Amino acid sequence: MQLAGKGADSRTGNDALAGKYDAIAYATQSNPLSHPDQMAVVATLFGLEPAPAATCRVLEFGCNNGANLLPLAAGLPDADFVGCDLSPTAIGAARAAAGELGLANVKLFEGDLSALPESLGDFDYMIAHGVYSWVPAPVRDAMLALAGRRLRPNGVLLVSYNVYPGGHVRRAVWEALHFSVDRIEDTRARLAAARALAAALAEPGPTQYPTDAFLREEFRRVAQSPDSALYHDDLAEPNEPVYFHQFAAHAARHGLRFVAEADLPLNAPRLSPQLQNLVVGRARLEQEQLVDFAQLRRFRQSLLCRAGSEAEFTLAPERLASMHLGTSPMLRHAAANGKALVNPDAAATPAAAEARLLRALCDLLLSIAPETLPVSAVGARLHWPPPAGARRSLEALLAEACLHGLLTPSLHPGAAVARAGDRPTASAYARWQSKRGIEVTNLRHETMPLREVSALRLLALLDGTRTRADLAAELAYVLPGWAPPVIAQRVEECLAQFGKLALLVS
Repeated sequence: MQLAGKGADSRTGNDALAGKYDAIAYATQSNPLSHPDQMAVVATLFGLEPAPAATCRVLEFGCNNGANLLPLAAGLPDADFVGCDLSPTAIGAARAAAGELGLANVKLFEGDLSALPESLGDFDYMIAHGVYSWVPAPVRDAMLALAGRRLRPNGVLLVSYNVYPGGHVRRAVWEALHFSVDRIEDTRARLAAARALAAALAEPGPTQYPTDAFLREEFRRVAQSPDSALYHDDLAEPNEPVYFHQFAAHAARHGLRFVAEADLPLNAPRLSPQLQNLVVGRARLEQEQLVDFAQLRRFRQSLLCRAGSEAEFTLAPERLASMHLGTSPMLRHAAANGKALVNPDAAATPAAAEARLLRALCDLLLSIAPETLPVSAVGARLHWPPPAGARRSLEALLAEACLHGLLTPSLHPGAAVARAGDRPTASAYARWQSKRGIEVTNLRHETMPLREVSALRLLALLDGTRTRADLAAELAYVLPGWAPPVIAQRVEECLAQFGKLALLVS
């Protein structure tokens, strides 16, 4: 994703950047953290009162072909979406897709952000994913300045960017690649040369200090990267990591304040006791920077708001009370691999009692996923408080579970259902995608591959007009020679899979 602006030089100006994205297509997909409801959850937990996602206004900088913006628009038909991008090819693809999907709530603009008309008004949410570190400094200024002017009082802006100190490791690799390939004009030849060099430097060999060997792992990652990541990130020009404190200061100069990371679990890093003692009592932004040093962090997705906000940006567990809880990606992954993320102790202690109830909640949410459970109903379902007592309130226990990535909170229950009805229905956007490739975006705004032809064909048919018998008859053309009972069983297996993947609606 990219957009340029005034002040860029000949290598990074509008024409140069647009040409790069036309030469090697950017591998676009949805970013779950950019969903307005997800941004609203984090903002609410940290003291803001953001606009409801269902009727909000959203602006995405560098929207590319709409892979992130269009599924949001399809899932929130009463909200209003605006996207801009420099690439004529990308915007053309986005407009074509919006037309095929019949999305009347999307406006798309080709060109740099300075061309956005003032008549578009203000926005509740803004998204700048894959932009900040990859555009010239004047464009970064222009983007934050626009956000400072056009973000509503309780609005939220998501910005992703590369950061130091972890960025120093990546920069060492980037500089080695540029030294070797920048004189190669042909794009494909540059990629091949960069990949060959990275593979060679990833091979085991002597280093001046033993700790230097970890750079080889970074070279190995680069050698295995797809063309899109190698060209638009590792070989990107510009590509400027910053320290978090520099980013926060830059945002402040444009009337914006740091709220929290969009990835909620990363607001609760596991620190050593010594580091915990070091950061306690320090200013919030200073704590963030110290944690980056401790974790050698290399990438952030930060939420910003208007500087006039009176929020204290401290997480209060009671703000969960009106929300819903669902399974997190980490919990689903652990369950799929037979791992337990909560192992309650057998002892009759308050801590063990809390752990047992948390384990029961995880099992319950896994059984109903992708559907969610209101926090207000959790106490009754789990018989809280436990007989052995508890150390803290239910809200505090749930807040900790969310911060550590065990559970995912949402402000609304969501549209996904676990089980198909008599006439199964999948989301319109996923049905549209299934006719064009193997990647589909679910109702959690996650993009995933569906590689089986029969599953893709069946998904495309789930428009709510067909019974299971109708679906089996249609699928017989894809599975010639299969017996009708076997095809019927395949339909049921696929529907169950689609339910777990959050592709079905009621």
